[in-house]
Amino acid sequence: MTIFLAITIALLAFYLVQSCLFYWGLNRLPKHRKLPDKLPFVSVVVAARNEEQNIARTLDSLVEIDYPHDRLEIIISDGASTDATPNIVEDYARRFPFVHLHRADQNRKIRGKANAVHQAVERSKGEFIFLTDADCIVQKTWIKETLKFFTDDVGLVCGITIPKELDKTKRDNWFSAMQSLDWCYILGVSSGRASVGFPIGGIGNNFTFRKQTYQEIGGYENIKFSITEDFALFQAILKSRWKIVFPTLYETHNFTEPMQTAADLYAQKKRWTLGGLDASAVHSFFALLMFLVHLFSLLAFGLLPIEIALSVLGIKFIADFLIVFPVLKKLREMWLLKYFLLFELYYYAFVFLVPVVIGFSRNVQWKGISYDLSKERAS
Repeated sequence: MTIFLAITIALLAFYLVQSCLFYWGLNRLPKHRKLPDKLPFVSVVVAARNEEQNIARTLDSLVEIDYPHDRLEIIISDGASTDATPNIVEDYARRFPFVHLHRADQNRKIRGKANAVHQAVERSKGEFIFLTDADCIVQKTWIKETLKFFTDDVGLVCGITIPKELDKTKRDNWFSAMQSLDWCYILGVSSGRASVGFPIGGIGNNFTFRKQTYQEIGGYENIKFSITEDFALFQAILKSRWKIVFPTLYETHNFTEPMQTAADLYAQKKRWTLGGLDASAVHSFFALLMFLVHLFSLLAFGLLPIEIALSVLGIKFIADFLIVFPVLKKLREMWLLKYFLLFELYYYAFVFLVPVVIGFSRNVQWKGISYDLSKERAS
């Protein structure tokens, strides 16, 4: 028991110190500057496949962005949709000259979503490329406020996105709220790490980079296939000469549709987990730390006195709260705190599910396309 207690204390201490460091990082902004009098030309790129239920809502938010239309283009890159997605985009293109439909060539060597993104970037005219997804709603201030963080040495600016019921006939419930807290925690850690100089990742539906940066690293033509193409691009930029920043701001955060069923949520988490297998040894270390903290905090109830076990659990909750709280405060979503304990239960389930996903199944479905990642990694 003494050895177990010592290991538990060491794990908790490291976990808590880490959270305190990220909390500090979340409460400081990266260097930023005023926008120039002549605003740069920017390109918004959205890769879409079979998004007829969502794309109009996304386009409605994009055409209302507070940015001069003569300095803006919106490129919807269609990845061989079999529904009405291209027709909807063409309708917007007729009404808004700065909206364009690109039908991605499916015979290129790049596969999946990365192919649609790459071709859109190739034809783009913008100095900066803003990526979001076809099931998102963006803030009107997204472009102007994000551009402020592109100091001369910054090549990529990441932003927060949270799941929220975007259908006005629906209301957020415990299931969507739990997902929102999950994203706030994950992206809060990413933002906090970037702020202290150790960027770890971002989310592709709020992802802005210099076109020059993309061209210098060779784009997706020079990146090995990944089911999480945004993480692969992040890693490539991280290895380049460019800096990455990740501010957490209300003005730059966007919204995405939450998963509607447990099966859909599992599929999403499975894709992210398997996509992260190409991460560095540092990433793997922190993933192992996360697993051990959750494991030992549960084992404590069988191996330690109840009062100590409860203290262990309480410290773990405090460490997580230090990440979630500043994110919710900045995003003005404090109402989600009432679901914090539910999030903790969910997070235990997720952490213990990861080894099962990695060990027993490498098949992933995305937009009707199947990928066997065991074969992909072997190739």
